[in-house]
Amino acid sequence: MKKIKLLSVCALTAMLLSACGAPATTPAASETKQTSTAEKASTEKVEKADVEEAEEVPAEVTVNKAEFDEIKNGMSYKQIVKIIGGEGEVLSESGSEGEEYHTVMYMYNGDGSIGANANFMFQSGKLLSKSQMGLK
Repeated sequence: MKKIKLLSVCALTAMLLSACGAPATTPAASETKQTSTAEKASTEKVEKADVEEAEEVPAEVTVNKAEFDEIKNGMSYKQIVKIIGGEGEVLSESGSEGEEYHTVMYMYNGDGSIGANANFMFQSGKLLSKSQMGLK
């Protein structure tokens, strides 16, 4: 997903820069470069690889109300990942892994109304608190 966003930003930037530049001119016939068959084949392979890579992006992991209710304080992050089916997004982190008060907050988008989500705060590797909004 990050690669797709990066490619989109690069393409948009290139379009904006070309629109802001000097007037377009067409090269003289002697300056026109012929694209070889090998170059075309190479370009097609790269484009095909990009498409295949984009198709391998996993679906977004979401949490529903039943999964949220199954999760209890004291559980490990691995237990929660197993219940929900994937990892959440780190919203904040303080301390270092292995320290007594290492604290991490994860966010999951939720199944339900627009903006539905759930947050889970871990301290020392155990669920300390959880919250949700709009889960169904």
